[in-house]
Amino acid sequence: MAVAEMAKDYDVPVVRGYAVDDPGMPPLWPWRRLARDVPHLGEALSAKANDASARFTMFADATDALAEAAGQRGLVIVLEDLHWADPSSLRLLAHLAGDLARTRILVVGTFRAADRPPLAEVMPELLRSNEMRAIRLAGLSTPDIARWLRIAAPDAEAMADQVEAKTNGNPLFVRMLIEHDLNGHPELRRLVLAQVPQAARDLLGAAAVLGERIDPPLLTQVSGMAGADVGELLDQSVRAGVLKATPAISFTHALVRDAVYEELPPTRRMALHHRAALALQAADTSSAGRIAHHWRLSGSPDWTVHCVRWARRAAAGAVTDLAYDEAVEFARLAMLIPDAETILELARAEFLAGRMGESLEHCDQAARLAEATDRPDLLAAAALVMTGIGDPKTTTAIDRLCASALARPQPAAVQARLLAKRAIAAAEMDRPDARELSAEALRLAERSGDPDALVDGIHARHFTLCAPQFWAERVELGRRACALGATPEQPHAALWGHVWLVDAWFQAGDLAAVDNELNQIERLATTNRHLLAWWHLKRLRATRAALVGEFDRALAFNDAAREIAERLDTEGTSGLSVAFLYQLALVRGEIDPEFARMGLEALGTVEITLAQIFIPITYALLGDTESAKSTFERFRHMPDEVPIGPRWAALVSTIGRLAIMLGDAETADRVYRCFDGLEPDYMTDGSGALFCDGASPRMFGELALATGRVPEAIGHFRLAIEMNARIGALPFLALSRLGLAEALAAQGSGLPEARKLATEAAAEFRRLDMPGPLAAADALLRALGTAERATNPLSPRECEVAALIGEALSNKQIAEHLVLSERTVETHVRNILGKLGYTTRTEIATWSVRRA
Repeated sequence: MAVAEMAKDYDVPVVRGYAVDDPGMPPLWPWRRLARDVPHLGEALSAKANDASARFTMFADATDALAEAAGQRGLVIVLEDLHWADPSSLRLLAHLAGDLARTRILVVGTFRAADRPPLAEVMPELLRSNEMRAIRLAGLSTPDIARWLRIAAPDAEAMADQVEAKTNGNPLFVRMLIEHDLNGHPELRRLVLAQVPQAARDLLGAAAVLGERIDPPLLTQVSGMAGADVGELLDQSVRAGVLKATPAISFTHALVRDAVYEELPPTRRMALHHRAALALQAADTSSAGRIAHHWRLSGSPDWTVHCVRWARRAAAGAVTDLAYDEAVEFARLAMLIPDAETILELARAEFLAGRMGESLEHCDQAARLAEATDRPDLLAAAALVMTGIGDPKTTTAIDRLCASALARPQPAAVQARLLAKRAIAAAEMDRPDARELSAEALRLAERSGDPDALVDGIHARHFTLCAPQFWAERVELGRRACALGATPEQPHAALWGHVWLVDAWFQAGDLAAVDNELNQIERLATTNRHLLAWWHLKRLRATRAALVGEFDRALAFNDAAREIAERLDTEGTSGLSVAFLYQLALVRGEIDPEFARMGLEALGTVEITLAQIFIPITYALLGDTESAKSTFERFRHMPDEVPIGPRWAALVSTIGRLAIMLGDAETADRVYRCFDGLEPDYMTDGSGALFCDGASPRMFGELALATGRVPEAIGHFRLAIEMNARIGALPFLALSRLGLAEALAAQGSGLPEARKLATEAAAEFRRLDMPGPLAAADALLRALGTAERATNPLSPRECEVAALIGEALSNKQIAEHLVLSERTVETHVRNILGKLGYTTRTEIATWSVRRA
């Protein structure tokens, strides 16, 4: 390759990897070829784990190994035949492409076409990279062929047009026509086989069965020829241009290998596949995928049994290598003999690959077979495959599987894990038995002593207690999860514990403790390179920044979390970044119209109530009150109906906020009564700390004010001001001041204090860029000015004189200050005393100070 030759001229190392047209190709095969020449790359690619976060860690480690190998000298990576590459190899390439700017690496990839998956699915992401350049290599033109003929066959230069017409400019075909017979038939297989003797053709047939690259010892076994003969025939094929010797013996082109393979009679082809399967399983059991592939094509009487056995091994190996898409393909191959165990293996691979619908279907199928064959262990295994999926359909189906499994005798640890999943499902479906089930699951897990069961029990218990009322028990559960650390099946127990504690300390308003837990999450993310930990860290720092009014930093953290969520490739993680933007829009009182349009479109397909409430909120923020009211109607009675549990507080408070926006006192009253009696906190509930709205008394105050409870509202707002000031929650401190100002204005007393509060709030809203609340504060100030003028009997000049009296100035000083005669000032003072009904200057001064 010309690029490789150029690199050598500049003393830049070149490493090569390639994909092959073989369904049994191991995952990450092109990169494993590179690992022979790149220190530490093989170690990075050998990571063992069971989730997308670990796969991201492996990709990051592999990228670091390549960057280290490049150093200051540079490195050229050549990846050939990417149209055959496996999904994991292409994902690693996409990951590396995102980091190329910080390295001295040049990646050259070759492929025939990118119109088929998986390359077609990854290519758009690669093309988005600023470091990517696509070069399309067309066939040789007639002038190009003429120049070639001028050098290789001068007498035939005039035949350039004919050669171009026969070959479409394909360099391989052109070379073979020139070397064989310019007047010959252009069909590739005839050109290839015409150049070697019959013995070599037989050997090449065996080589074509084994793949594009040739392993001489393996070829010797499969062909049945003597080693010396194999060597001589390979040499002849290299001289004939059918094979190439460097960098390893291989067909000169995949098309050549395909042509030889197609020429094999069917019975000869199957026999060679049979010999290949036997030879590989005797020599290299790590090539389980290749062995399964050869058995499938062998046509042997017992090929199905052998194929399934090796396909199952290949699927398990692919899961270990984090190559989940490849695991699915091998597990599907194993379904030639479907039983409950093979179906479960397919379901697990599909779940890890993110194919949730297919996984659920196969879990259900495996469960039915397990019941039919009286295998309660497999029935339980089917119920435990899928975790962390919260959509109603999946939750209901998994709960049904758990119930079936629990109807059979199960070990204590398994029973605990099944009960834990039932508790989570009950909470997701707002069933009243959720907390009772989670308590029983935790008791069973504690008795079993099984660490995985204990993690499941703690998780279920915490989830069912996600409401403000259960703060103390949630703190204890978080500490227990942190102490447990990683377990054999669940490496994220400590991470969950720290995330739960962040939420709990937000609720308590202890930002020092929040920061400590965030530092612990960062330590886990850095040490274990868990992508999920980085996602939680970024999104929670966005929440922390928004709470104290650092909106730009909050948006930057949220963007970083969204980018990580896209790599995690789960709907829930990506959706939270959008939900954060909605919460920020509510605080700022303004929404971008294009964001709103996209949001309404997306929310129309979501079945989660807490997401759907943002449809009327979007309309309200856009100023479309009629649409907001009509779409809000179905939510108005929910505060009386939704049981206390996960997302109860978030849903009910959001309904209350929208009721206030729409002037719906009836619904606001329902919400106020729901929260009556709750201890003041900082408005998180254990369900993830997506956003923290500051001190809860501000919300209580707004609800009280909206329902005519003005004295109660004033008390709530005064407490909210004190609580928000204590933690530096500046946006919510300003909102609390505005709320108190509105309550004082509604009461009709304390107007000077109301004006002072509204003025302070407006200044903060301007600084923080909160246009919605700023407009409300300005409107209140105008109304207060009008009210003051309506209740003030003094003229503007008399107001000025009264204010100066309040500053303890004498009549002479006032006259000098206002450029009036002292007699005129005396007249103003007499008028003021008469209008106010006072008899002394001290009374005027007190009145003036009170109104200031």
